[in-house]
Amino acid sequence: MNKVGIIGGSGFAGEELIRFLSSHESTSLVAVSSRELKGQSVAQFVEASDLIFVDPDDEIFFSCDVIFFATPHGISMEKAKYFIQQGTKVIDLSADFRIKDLTIWKDWYNSDHKDPEGVEQSVYGLTELNGSLIKSSNLIAVPGCYPTASILGLLPLLDGRSKIDSITIDAKSGISGAGRSTVNRSLLSDIKENFKAYATLGHRHLPEIKQVLEGVYGSSLNINFLPHLIPAMRGIYSTMYVNLEAKPSGPLIDLYKNFYKESPNIQLMEEGEVPEILKVCQTNNCQIGIYPSAIENQVVIISAIDNLVKGAAGQAVECYNLLCGNNQMQGIDNG
Repeated sequence: MNKVGIIGGSGFAGEELIRFLSSHESTSLVAVSSRELKGQSVAQFVEASDLIFVDPDDEIFFSCDVIFFATPHGISMEKAKYFIQQGTKVIDLSADFRIKDLTIWKDWYNSDHKDPEGVEQSVYGLTELNGSLIKSSNLIAVPGCYPTASILGLLPLLDGRSKIDSITIDAKSGISGAGRSTVNRSLLSDIKENFKAYATLGHRHLPEIKQVLEGVYGSSLNINFLPHLIPAMRGIYSTMYVNLEAKPSGPLIDLYKNFYKESPNIQLMEEGEVPEILKVCQTNNCQIGIYPSAIENQVVIISAIDNLVKGAAGQAVECYNLLCGNNQMQGIDNG
């Protein structure tokens, strides 16, 4: 049994992590932290739990084999290295170790990074892309929810066979992506019967998306990303317009089927089907559909995930399983 702890367990993603890890058959969840809920029962999130929320600096976390950070950015970059130095593996759900270029990090997060060595050593935790690297990593940076949906929808097109002129990502998110405190404070009422764009001057997930896609493609890409909030609690729905230099040489569905043939979470849509948030909600699945466009040499890709599962906690547990030599999907209820 692996002893694991969760630092930052009172948010939406933390709650999902507690649920997955409490029932994981090869795992003993020994500690969950929350400054706000310190001393309260974890059973308010997962009924079967007999744990009490502890302080994030509690010494119990140093007895763990694996630590999950489900904290706002800026926290794991200060704490992760102390766990790694003593041989504890770290799986970070925040943005702290996703961006490799520290100048870009500072531009988007308005702070100097406090653990450059950790950034250099971290592995981006997209299992469909870095499965083998994840298995031997000490520090895993779990992808953001928007990047997960967008990157998974685009990866098969980056094999070099199709030259890409530009990509426009029109993405929608349920409000849980903003965090529990924001939702409870105002967002739940603000978004009722509403639908709006935000971060129109630029969103922090754009450099993460560009970093991964350009790394696979092998050169720069023109990418625009615009997020929206929809009146739902959970889910990501990403519609991507890909402008190619020329018409693809063959059916794109065949390209996608071959690329994802060993990926347990990818569901490719058949003709006449479209991805739906409701059908991926509470699962670790990503639905992907490929569609023609009225614009010449343009293809439309639509992907849908649950932002709290495949876009956060579920993907983190996938990484954990690979790290520990388990079946990738152990402990994940995929509907």
